[in-house]
Amino acid sequence: MSPLKYSPSKEHPDWLSVPSIFEGVSLSKGVGMGYAFFHSANPSPDQTSVDLSLKQELSHEDEKTKLDQAFDALQKEINGLLLVNFHNSQSEPKKILEAYQLLVNDQGWKRRLFKEIDHGKSATQAVDRVLDTLKKQFSDDPFWQERLFDLDDISQRLLIYLKQEKYAQNTDPSIPIIVIAQNLGPAALLKYHQRNLKGVVLAETGRTSHSAIIARSLGIPVVGGIDAISSKIHSTDSILVNGDIGRVYIRPAENIIRALDKKKARHIPNGANSSPGSSTTLDGIQIELHLNANLSEDLRHLDDGIAQGVGLYRTEIPFMLSDGIPSVETQTRFYQQTLDLAGTKPVVFRTLDVGEGKRSILAQSNKTNKSPSKNWRGWRDIRLTLDRPMIMRQQLRALIRARCQSQHPEDPLYLMVPMIADLAEFMAVRHLVALETKREQKLGNPVPESIKVGAMIEVPALVYQLSSLVKVVDFLSIGSNDLFQFFYAIERENTDLSRRFDVLSPSFLLFIKSIQDQVSPYQIPLSMCGEMASHPLEAMAVLGLGLRRLSVTPGSLESVQAMIRSLNVQKFMPYLLSICQQTPSDFINRPFGLASSIRQKLGIFAMDHGIIV
Repeated sequence: MSPLKYSPSKEHPDWLSVPSIFEGVSLSKGVGMGYAFFHSANPSPDQTSVDLSLKQELSHEDEKTKLDQAFDALQKEINGLLLVNFHNSQSEPKKILEAYQLLVNDQGWKRRLFKEIDHGKSATQAVDRVLDTLKKQFSDDPFWQERLFDLDDISQRLLIYLKQEKYAQNTDPSIPIIVIAQNLGPAALLKYHQRNLKGVVLAETGRTSHSAIIARSLGIPVVGGIDAISSKIHSTDSILVNGDIGRVYIRPAENIIRALDKKKARHIPNGANSSPGSSTTLDGIQIELHLNANLSEDLRHLDDGIAQGVGLYRTEIPFMLSDGIPSVETQTRFYQQTLDLAGTKPVVFRTLDVGEGKRSILAQSNKTNKSPSKNWRGWRDIRLTLDRPMIMRQQLRALIRARCQSQHPEDPLYLMVPMIADLAEFMAVRHLVALETKREQKLGNPVPESIKVGAMIEVPALVYQLSSLVKVVDFLSIGSNDLFQFFYAIERENTDLSRRFDVLSPSFLLFIKSIQDQVSPYQIPLSMCGEMASHPLEAMAVLGLGLRRLSVTPGSLESVQAMIRSLNVQKFMPYLLSICQQTPSDFINRPFGLASSIRQKLGIFAMDHGIIV
């Protein structure tokens, strides 16, 4: 990591020169270093009185003209961002910006603004008032949460043009910057990306937000959930953002920077496991590394030779980016493009995993539910799509056609079903797959030579049905994110509980070991595709439990592979099991609120044995 060259004056209190560390939530992986740059989401308030009455028709027209000019400038900005960042691309980030284009051109929004001007408001007041009205009107509807955030982002960009404001901070493009913000919209993120952006620190979190999607696509490290950072830094301070572990260093010490440099440059042992694409341990055990993918951009990492395929492809993107349920044709094009980009490498498509952003649309057919934004707890994913079988059938139809229309139609189609809690749910999905296959055959359409259907282990109840499930499933994958939160009955993004529970607690590790032990005799492929597999130390523990297939985020491929190639699994396994099965006094007598974790012991083991974590 190259040292920073920018040396601004230090005109702030001595206490602001002390190094500080903040723990947050990783929203986009990677490591970046630069100088603090405060993002102002809200331009300075309009000094014009709210009660000002624009009585003259000319004043009304002047305000409308200003608004039209601001819309034109904003449209040019969005067009420029598309041209510079996603020219000739069919990516999801491009589609997000294209949705912004539609929003900027929305005549209904503009009519609302003009109506406020006719009622005596200035153009800036009209933007604020309409935004505030829409927030109050739809604040309780989960479907509108992401759209309101997008509208807020666009509104603030519009206000910047209306007030003709410029950045007050240093805008020298040669200076690397770390943007500090409450939240950050896609348009603002891309503008900063053109200005030597090295990372982002946010007070809020939102792993599925449009900004997080674009940041991951562009390789920009982002850490969220740090709401007290602004008062601890100065605009001339250096900041190191470690998105791999969700940590932010303010005025990082030299040893921290050197340690990260050393980790990146650390020598990988020579031998049988030293070829670029090999993920073989020191004791000769081959580990399958696959890729978790959200976007078509993520598939470019398949060319690096590390990932053997896509272990989890999230199919929610067409649903997230459309105003309704996307047609079979739209879904088919999207999935076919994904398969073609992957070439001959396998892609495991996870069937629709419905989050907050689409529940209102998917509940439209429920005539008895007058408030679809409520009472959703537990009714999600496969439970929802089985209750709305046409949604599932249309997606299966699109996936079947995509495989047959792809460049390699002879390859298997891999489908993975999320949130299975009961064997009957999985059998219902297999039945729908059979129905759609027969339907295509009756229509005279080709069908894949092989369709492999797997299940995600995310609900603890399923673990006690594995003896039956292994007889009807083609493969299994542990979704550690949901399995962990259901195991401990917590919301995984609840920062208040983040220190109380740890995936490296003995009880959770032994639970995963029980899954491996039950599945192993049946020779059913078992992988882990949750966040746990994407962190080297946690991934080391997973391998120590006996798993040999990992599906990780794109930014973690190299670091996890480096851990694998420096690990002797057979030496590590007995040590891991011994510390998991004992009940040391420090676990029993630990202070309330601290996790029972073996994280520190695993870190010491890795250090003592030269394992790169």
